[in-house]
Amino acid sequence: MDTWVWIVIGVIVLAIVVVAVLVASRKRAEREKVERARRDEENRQRARHLRREAEDQEIEAKERHASAAEAQAVAERARVDAERKEREARERAESADEVRERVEQQRAQADALDPDVMDGSTGTEPDHEARTRAEAQAGPTAPAPDPTPDQAQAEHPAHGRHAAGDAPEAPAR
Repeated sequence: MDTWVWIVIGVIVLAIVVVAVLVASRKRAEREKVERARRDEENRQRARHLRREAEDQEIEAKERHASAAEAQAVAERARVDAERKEREARERAESADEVRERVEQQRAQADALDPDVMDGSTGTEPDHEARTRAEAQAGPTAPAPDPTPDQAQAEHPAHGRHAAGDAPEAPAR
């Protein structure tokens, strides 16, 4: 065979090889393009899913923050209410102590003024100085009115007793 035939056969084989390489290259590029498009779509779907989850978590975080702030406000109100009640209780206790102290002072003053009350610690009448102090604290008193004849008779030590003895007389009917 002639050389030119071999050249034509070589060119044809070379052309077939070039076409085969080009076709294979284009198919590979097409497959890569399809694969890249598929991966891009998967990534877009994953990104959308992650964004939705992030939004849900952000909403949940905001709700938890609002709930915590509300609980803190409730606790602060309770703390303020407790302080107010504690102050009221303290004021009431102080008021009760003051009233109790005044009552004790009045009792002591009454005991000091009353000649019939015995001194509890010694079993004797209160001393003259204590009675004088109590009278001074009690302030000026109005003079007692003159007793009526019936009162004077009732206060007399021998009233109602028989002259012969100490026994009281029986009431007349």
